[in-house]
Amino acid sequence: MTRVERLDIPGVHRLPHFAHAARAGDYVYVSGTLGTDLDGALVPGGLKAETDQTLANIATILQGAGCGWDDVASVSVYLADLEEFAAMNEVYDRFFDDLAPARITIGGVDLALGARVEMQCVAYRARPTAGFTGDDEAMLTARPARRTGFVEHDGERLYYEVIGDESSDTTPLVLSHGAGGNHAVWFQQVAHLASNRVVVTWDHRGYGRSSDLGDRTGPLVASADLLAILDELGIQRADLVGQSMGGWSVVGAALARPGLARSLVLADTIGGFATETVLAGLAHGVPRGPEREALGDHPALGEAFSARSPELAHLYQSLGRMGSCDGAIVIKRLLEVTHDEGQAAQLTMPVLLIVGDHDQLFAPAAIHALGDLLPDARVVEIEGTGHSPYFEDPTAWNRAVDSFLAWLDARHDV
Repeated sequence: MTRVERLDIPGVHRLPHFAHAARAGDYVYVSGTLGTDLDGALVPGGLKAETDQTLANIATILQGAGCGWDDVASVSVYLADLEEFAAMNEVYDRFFDDLAPARITIGGVDLALGARVEMQCVAYRARPTAGFTGDDEAMLTARPARRTGFVEHDGERLYYEVIGDESSDTTPLVLSHGAGGNHAVWFQQVAHLASNRVVVTWDHRGYGRSSDLGDRTGPLVASADLLAILDELGIQRADLVGQSMGGWSVVGAALARPGLARSLVLADTIGGFATETVLAGLAHGVPRGPEREALGDHPALGEAFSARSPELAHLYQSLGRMGSCDGAIVIKRLLEVTHDEGQAAQLTMPVLLIVGDHDQLFAPAAIHALGDLLPDARVVEIEGTGHSPYFEDPTAWNRAVDSFLAWLDARHDV
């Protein structure tokens, strides 16, 4: 039996009654879509403006599902007034080159919100097979470039990796790990995300290959360390991703250097925003059972994941031990660095907040409270995961980030 996967795509408003799309095998079924903004209101300007926004919303959904317009097999168009058929087509034709997909247009339809147009579509994208014999030279040469290095900063030696085409004009993506990892913990993200942009990973002090001779690892030095690496690489603008502890690092860097972050992705982290509402949200967390000295048990992993995938959970345990830092000391230092509502107001860039729906360290309620605090934020919950959805369900996590970046790229906000 084919497993149906229901998709929730950031960057497009969604009513709670249905998913943006559903994937069944190699087919993607996009729900009926209106020309609404992120708040769910129809864009002003009439039929043409609504058509343009409708198609832009569908493009974002397709990208989040791993498809594009070339994969669309059929489109269904619903018009409130068939007299606007020609005007709709003027906009519609701009989204397709040469021959457009199969289509049906139905007029005289009462649409939600008093909309003038609604569209849905079906796309087909064959999933790649696992087989590779090494005979396909194009596949070998298409792999992104990788280089590694160290930055000498503040008496420490900081390790970084750069993956992808550094001559690309796309905005670089910088990944900052949490207290349970190091640069290698992103192994399920890097190859995927570097297919169309430069990806930078690095080790915080005392993690992985970075030194901590001064025993100062923590948020008070991490943001400056991150900025030193970006300066070494000549990166003046980037999309910054912070997982858990890494959230403090990227928030601090964004506050210290306005204009650096095109966007922030704060994954299972409050990033230091310990306001009254965020702390109240933390209180909604469900306490985890006592930690055991057992294979795969880790507070940053969901208990179901550790039971289901003990080999990956063991890998996570091992990655977290590759360094010299004391986790208890790091957590204490994190909690001592806080930001207020005034600093939240300074983060005007788009922010994607990701959280596992069973995160027992930073409860989803706290992440939603942080979303309400930030000027331009949206929240994605990853179903069935704990504190590390990027590790526990990389497909869902990568898709959420992909669609967010695609939305940013479509805005030409570079």
